[in-house]
Amino acid sequence: MESGKPSKEISIDQLSPKVLKSFLFTQGLNFREGYRLKGRYVYDYELEFFVYSKGGMVIDDKEYSISKGDVVFRRPGQYTQGIMPYSCYMICIDMLGNTGKDPQTYDFIKEQEFQTNYRNPILDGIPSVFKPSNYHKYQELFDSILKEFINQREFSGILLKSTILKIIYEMCSDIRNPFINYENKNLSHYMAVKRAKDYIDSNIKEKITLEKLASVANLSPTYFHKIFTETLEITPIEYITKARIDKAKELLVKTNLPVYEIAIECGYENIPYFSYVFKNRTGIAPGEFRKRHSYFI
Repeated sequence: MESGKPSKEISIDQLSPKVLKSFLFTQGLNFREGYRLKGRYVYDYELEFFVYSKGGMVIDDKEYSISKGDVVFRRPGQYTQGIMPYSCYMICIDMLGNTGKDPQTYDFIKEQEFQTNYRNPILDGIPSVFKPSNYHKYQELFDSILKEFINQREFSGILLKSTILKIIYEMCSDIRNPFINYENKNLSHYMAVKRAKDYIDSNIKEKITLEKLASVANLSPTYFHKIFTETLEITPIEYITKARIDKAKELLVKTNLPVYEIAIECGYENIPYFSYVFKNRTGIAPGEFRKRHSYFI
């Protein structure tokens, strides 16, 4: 069967995933190393989470080495082939919940209509294979889908949909976190930047200088500024400002502290300047932000 690979642009708000199939594949452990399963086309979106692997995966014209904890994301129209041995959770997904395919009779191997390949910056940014930040977090998410799928209740669809969206959220967060997938990059640089980032996050109230951050990173100020900006795609000063305004938002909504105390807690001794920076970043003054996100009697 030829893959037509239909595609369509969508907004992230249109995602309404429906689980078509969920299972734990363990038979792969019985095959010799290097054994290849029969190749097949992918008709719907597929997610796999590997609990064991000494094998690999072919997706279209590329062969990937797979290890424990990896996640594979396949799109409709792709060609795939598993290379043993491995064991994994597998989920087949109707991404907008509109294919009309029945989970009770769904067979991902059987020749059928291809689901539309939806285009969106979020989905497009997910690689075919990547290693998540936390093995146990992902294992729990995939396992919860399996348990709910095989023990269907009247409201199971709600939990299944929300958990798929949670997995997509976690994947996107991990992919954009430079401190997670830093293979083939300078590990010492990443750890230096992480030390400085952690220092900022823990000392928002204090005066933070470039010299101090460079000292924490054990680098010269000029070189530190360079690798911090390259790693996080934001300058140290911009990161400090963002962290302080994010903290101010939280305090405005969660506490009754007056604005001047919040400014001080976020490292701003000059209250008018704090208000200026806050409005410049959010478009509204601190007091207006509090009113918009709080309820007053």
